Order: sequence, then C-alpha cells, then structure tokens
Amino acid sequence: MKIILSLAVVLSFVLSGCIATPDTIQDVRELRQDHASYFTDSVQSEELLAAASQARTDEDYNIIYFSVWHQNGPFHALPDSVQQDFRKFALKPGYGENKKRHASSWLKKLQQNATLKNYPNALSRGITTRNTNLRVLPTSTPDFNSPDGDSSAWPFDNLQRSSVPVNTPIYVCHLSADKAWALVETSHTYGWIPVEDFASTDDEFVKTWESGRYAVIIRDHTSVLDEDGRFLVRASVGHVFPLTERLSDQMQMLIAVSDRDRQAVIKRGFVSVDAATEKPLRFNLVNAAKIANEMIGEPYGWGGLYGNRDCSSMTLDFFTVFGIWLPRHSEDQVKEAGVYIDLSGLSPEQKEKVILEKGVPYLSLLWRKGHVMLYIGSKDGRALIFHNIWGIRTKDLAGREGRKIIGQAVITTLQPGRELRDVDSAAGSLLDNIAAMNILVPANQEKLSP
Repeated sequence: MKIILSLAVVLSFVLSGCIATPDTIQDVRELRQDHASYFTDSVQSEELLAAASQARTDEDYNIIYFSVWHQNGPFHALPDSVQQDFRKFALKPGYGENKKRHASSWLKKLQQNATLKNYPNALSRGITTRNTNLRVLPTSTPDFNSPDGDSSAWPFDNLQRSSVPVNTPIYVCHLSADKAWALVETSHTYGWIPVEDFASTDDEFVKTWESGRYAVIIRDHTSVLDEDGRFLVRASVGHVFPLTERLSDQMQMLIAVSDRDRQAVIKRGFVSVDAATEKPLRFNLVNAAKIANEMIGEPYGWGGLYGNRDCSSMTLDFFTVFGIWLPRHSEDQVKEAGVYIDLSGLSPEQKEKVILEKGVPYLSLLWRKGHVMLYIGSKDGRALIFHNIWGIRTKDLAGREGRKIIGQAVITTLQPGRELRDVDSAAGSLLDNIAAMNILVPANQEKLSP
C-alpha cells in the first residue's frame, strides 16, 4: 500500500511538473559561450570574404538603407497591406495586457483614428530621433492570441512588427486623425510610430547625412554624448551614423535631433573608439567573434521589444557591422540574399553533413519556419549555431504543451534541449525542421589572396 501511494505521489509530481530540472539546457551549460574559443590560430587567419567583395556589399547596403529618402510613394505600406492589418484583427481581436479579450470598440477606435479613407496623406521624408517600434496598428497597447501561455501570449505581442534604431531614415506615408501616430517605412518594412519619435528632413539635411562615410556601433547600450559630455542618444550594435572624424580616443559622428517644429537638426556626437568603428568592419573570424560575443547572453526580445533582439534582428545587426544588408524577417533573410540551398528533403543526418561541408562560419544562415540561426563552425563533428531563441517545446505526461525557456542569445548544437525528459519529440528538433541554408559569401567574389 505504501509503495502504491509513493508511486502515486511521484506520478502526481511528474504530471504537475514539480520535479526540478536544471535552469539551463545542456548545450548552454556545457558548450563554452565564447565565440573565440571555437577556432584555432590557423583558422582565424583565414580570409573568408574578399575585401573588394565586402566593399561592394557595403555600397549595396548604403543604397538600400537610404532608398526610403528617394522614393515617390509607399513601397512596403501599400494600401491593401495597411487595410489587411486592420481586417486581420477584426476577425481575431485577441487579448490585451489585462488578459481580457479586446472589445469590438477597441479596433473601431483605432480604425477611426487611422483615417485610411484618405491614405496616404503625408508622403514626406524623416528620420527617427529615438529608438522606437513599428506597430501594426496605431497603438502602444499589446495584442496576444491567448490570455496566458508563453507561446501565444507574453512576450509575443502581435502588434509588434519591429524595433527601429535611433536616426534611421524613414518615409512618412500617413498621419492619424489625432496627429499622434505616423505610418512610416524603413528600408526593411513599415508600421506606425509615435509622431514624437521622428523629425522631418529636407534636401539639405539628406545631402549632409548621405556623406558616404559612416560609423557603426559595435558595443551594446552605448551612450552618444555631445561635446559637453551631455547625453544625446542610446545606440547598440548595428546602429549607423555618418562619420565625420576619427580622433585618437573617440569617434565623432553626426546625430539628428528634433527642434520645436519637429524638423531634424544635426549635432555632433562622440563615442569611444571601443564602441564604434568605420563601416564596414573588416570581416574575419576574429572580428566576427568580437561582435557575436557582444550579443551573447542578450535577453530575447520579440520584434525588438524592450530594446532586445529576436532571432532575425540579431543576425541583421550582426551583419550590418560588416556592411552586409539583410531583410528584417527570418524567411526573407534566407531566401532573398546570398546563395540559397534547399535542405527540406533531406534526413537530419544528411542536413548536418551538408551544413558541415558547405557552411562558411559566420557567413551562413540556417532557417526553419519562424527561426533563423547563424552557423559558426563545428565541435566534435557537430555543427554549432549562434541564435537568439525563446525556448524548446515540451509536453508533459498529461499532454500539456509548454516551453523550456532559453530566452537569450546562445551557442548550441542543432539539437538543443535533446536531454529534456519532457521534450516534445513530435515537434522535432531544430535539425529535424531546418529547411534551408544560405551562404552570404558573394558567388562571384574575387579570388582571395593566399
């Protein structure tokens, strides 16, 4: 009888998830979370991207980045796409921050304020003067699929499209009825931002800003100060500013701020030479490891919420430092840049073999639906990846789905969490689900020097 009761107690603990498990998955515990530890002196001296090829990709980056200042109308924010954003939430309004379902009046008020009958009503150039967020609808309140559950509620706000760095060129398409929100485009995508987060730019400003020489931030959470040491803006890895002068211990850059009329004016900003460099930083494994180590351990941020990164914003910011432009979303990053390799029809073993044979460390992306990863090399015959990941799907004995939260940028194998007793085997590992690889080395790059 005592044995039966003991088994019942153990079973109840298992079903309720009360048996303690390690806080971190095995890969994160056992793999060194230091990019520089995974290559030898001979490997780190290899040149994987020709200087001339990198210079061309950087030129292409600048053209795309500033393209919003040279368009004559909406490019991403086409009328039907903007209308579809509202139609989607009319069918499925979701839940708010109070865990209550949004009332129908919630969306009606947003639609009335958007005044899309006269869309587009602005058509002008601008620049962000704060770190801001592109919202699907003109509101800062969230929308969740469910009132609880980490895979359908917090932090997965359906209205968060993407974060946008301070001093990003934008194209202003439309202003809301209350003049508090603007629908804008960046070189990557579109969304609504608060009007106080940008300033208008004129021809003279644009000409000055497009100087052709740029600095890129290489240290997260960097304060850019004026000549008197006063705070101007906060910048992180991948943020770009016009470079005016490199001093012995500082980089002098142009910073855009807003005047009282919401017109952009230029100030001089200064950061340490340890926090910024001239774009593009020369690509090699030493520099790649340096930038990746700056991001490692960073908390996961869906759509860039809270100043953090999700999987695709991490890869985007990483490659910006090296002058390589990527789209914003994971699927587009793999399908619209570099050399695409379809892996969908292969077994897991075949996939990893192809990745190890063809992958170029720190210049190759791996993709499964909804998630992009940076291939960084191998250890003990297994491929290693760097990615910002929310968690591993689990399912307990009662059939309840959940997540083993990782919630940060980490180095793992392609089978993170494989040791978990409640891992959802039906969902498959990253390796099981990887569908494609992309090699970002230009196919026609010049022969590298021996």
